[in-house]
Amino acid sequence: MTNLRQHRIGRRAVATLSAGAALLAIAAIAPVSANAAACTQTISGPHTGVINVAAPDKLCLTDAVQNGAVNVAPDAGLEVTGSKITGAVTLKDGYSEFRFCNSETVLGEISATGGKSAVVIGGPSCAANTIDGAVTLDANEQSVTLAGNSIAGAVTASANLLGTTISANTIGGALTCASNAPAPTNGGVTNSVGGGRSGQTCAVLTF
Repeated sequence: MTNLRQHRIGRRAVATLSAGAALLAIAAIAPVSANAAACTQTISGPHTGVINVAAPDKLCLTDAVQNGAVNVAPDAGLEVTGSKITGAVTLKDGYSEFRFCNSETVLGEISATGGKSAVVIGGPSCAANTIDGAVTLDANEQSVTLAGNSIAGAVTASANLLGTTISANTIGGALTCASNAPAPTNGGVTNSVGGGRSGQTCAVLTF
């Protein structure tokens, strides 16, 4: 068994023990997204080089080891499952879709701005992730779920619409929320935050 496989199994077991109750709570409140679009391109196994996903394509990284950043253009989509990305993941204003499940980044933040469909990073039916960097979720037009993840950097959620769930995450940096409508919820399960907490419900110590 490879070290990478051992790491994934260990991480999945810890996430199941620490966030199992949280996911049940989240499932009761998290909005259900519309049917996902089909993948127009799938990458599995090792791949080196920056990936730029152009409209109207949807890229699926499935059991991939991606060495390089991933950039998603407006009207393009990205689904990541069981994969490792060395580099940042950036979804530009107007992207179509984003799911990030049972995956990890190395030296890579996640930034998703102005999405047209539900954003899912961990949570019900999407296993927890390890993110070696910050997470920025800004002005997404549909629901946002960030749940059960281990995040090395800060988390910022601002101006997201139709429901923002931030629950059961371990966040190394600060947690900042602003102008989300409605205000974020944690599904009744507190996030562990290493830095400060500010803005809306996220400022409450029990959030």
